[in-house]
Amino acid sequence: MSETVSEPEQNLAPISSPPALVRRMFVAAIALILALLVSFLFTRYAAYRTVQENFYGQALVPANPAFDFHLVDQDGKPFHLGQMRGKAVLFSFGFTHCPNVCPTTLSDLAKIYEALPDRDREKVQVLFITIDPHRDKPETMKNYVPYFNSSFLGLTGTDDQIAETAKAYGAYYEIVHDSGADPNVYTVNHSALIYLISPDGRWKLLYNFDQLSNSKKMVQDIEQVLAGA
Repeated sequence: MSETVSEPEQNLAPISSPPALVRRMFVAAIALILALLVSFLFTRYAAYRTVQENFYGQALVPANPAFDFHLVDQDGKPFHLGQMRGKAVLFSFGFTHCPNVCPTTLSDLAKIYEALPDRDREKVQVLFITIDPHRDKPETMKNYVPYFNSSFLGLTGTDDQIAETAKAYGAYYEIVHDSGADPNVYTVNHSALIYLISPDGRWKLLYNFDQLSNSKKMVQDIEQVLAGA
């Protein structure tokens, strides 16, 4: 009795998903990614709104570690921001030959500092960083900055140190010479922002020039930062 053995079928078609199913899976994946992205952005925005509603200044969310600049103080000693850990630090960029913005900024900062409760003044340090290190030597800074308040500290440094520090905080400045004038006679165009660093060394808030005139709200922000907000 013979037995017939069937040969396996050749050239079977590969199993594959129908094109419509593949498209539906792709669309579903894109929709999921978009939903997660929207959820992430909404969460970040909600966190920002929660923080921003508590402050007068522009809040940075998250408040990342502040750049630890290394400069020279008005006594000619090395200075770095990390020395101020435990204090709230307010600082701005400018130059001693500035005709209006810089003296106004320092005058406003002096009013804010004086408006703080006595117990908190020792917890706050105001710094003024020159963007004109060729003219603003330590002795020049010492004759200029403490005039506004004896506790204020002026900082200078090399061109590279100043440029690195300004870049880290998004500050702009540009030396402007008059055509045909003495190369030592010039002015400096610069941004007029004020930075608030928290006692734990984080860049917490940012202010524009006009906001400084409201001492009451500035003090409220500083008090909150000192309290750990």
